[in-house]
Amino acid sequence: MKAPRFGLEKGVKPTTDLMLLTLLVFLPLLGLVVLFSASYFKGETLANNPWFFVQRQAVLLVVGAFVAWFLSHVSWESVRKAVPILLLANFILMLAVFLPIWDVGTVLGARRWIVKFGFSFQPSELAKLTVVLYLASMFAKKQNELDDWKHSLLPPFAFSFLFVLLTLLQNDYSTSMFILFVILVMFFLAGVKLRYFVIVLALAGVLGVIGVLSAPYRMERFTSFLKPDHDVSGASYQITASRAALTDGGFWGKGFGAGTHKLGGIPEVHNDFIFAAFAEETGYWGVLAIFLLFGLLAWRAWSCALAHPDPFARMAGVGITVFLTYQMLINTAVVVGAVPATGVTFPFFSYGGSSIVVSLAMGGLLLNLSRRSSEVAA
Repeated sequence: MKAPRFGLEKGVKPTTDLMLLTLLVFLPLLGLVVLFSASYFKGETLANNPWFFVQRQAVLLVVGAFVAWFLSHVSWESVRKAVPILLLANFILMLAVFLPIWDVGTVLGARRWIVKFGFSFQPSELAKLTVVLYLASMFAKKQNELDDWKHSLLPPFAFSFLFVLLTLLQNDYSTSMFILFVILVMFFLAGVKLRYFVIVLALAGVLGVIGVLSAPYRMERFTSFLKPDHDVSGASYQITASRAALTDGGFWGKGFGAGTHKLGGIPEVHNDFIFAAFAEETGYWGVLAIFLLFGLLAWRAWSCALAHPDPFARMAGVGITVFLTYQMLINTAVVVGAVPATGVTFPFFSYGGSSIVVSLAMGGLLLNLSRRSSEVAA
């Protein structure tokens, strides 16, 4: 009798990958601690409550945990059937942003949020996951027909590219480029012919250039990236301040809560630049530890995805893994000044309900992959 792989016997209930589960529990909880340290001064200033941002984030963390638990237990066939509904709902929400009925309209020049009764939701955050699941579903269904660009490639590209255009209309350039990157990755993972991939890549490049040139403030931001010392009190201020925080932290860091750049020195320190506050207080060793944790997360998620027998689940899992890893790398690259400021959040750490709930939803799907992969291993 052939011994079962990995020591699991048939009939045994599939178990979740323990390392993956530990990381997906630990990272959001660590993020909550880091958020308190980064945001207590701003919370005290804005709302006379140092716990203001942490309390709101904790509530949405619980919501995200329930979403993750649910998605970790549903069948992938159910997920596949839900994709068209998710696609339509997300599309309607993207359009709803433009309605003049919300409590908040344009914020920092962008119209991205649905805000009512004190609650806010950013549909473009959900669009990142929607595009991954939609393209994974389409490419899995047509995996033997990818040479037929007219029927197998053009429709999924057109539908997913629609989300890019809607995000651009919301004046959210960084998120639109991020969604476009997700599309590129999914086309690459699907194994489409090189010439089709190059066409999509060229289109992405053209759209990126047009997006920068069409808005003076984006051009200013790009110029400040090329010449960071040109306008340190203006367009280059955020990058200059975040790099100063990294430098001041040194190797060992200043200690938890002892950072000073978060005290009004770095705008959006609780959001896009939370990594700068973390690096100042934990030093280079803390930075290395975070990279190690996300590296382990990517490794376990990638392994579980590749072990899954369902093409849709496999492609969705790899897409989600690339998404979370790339988002973390882009955010840290912005903080150190390696790329222009993008507005991309740090997964599980940055303040923002839409971001944390969507990130945990992705984590739930990854846990689902690990459960089904262990079942196959049996």
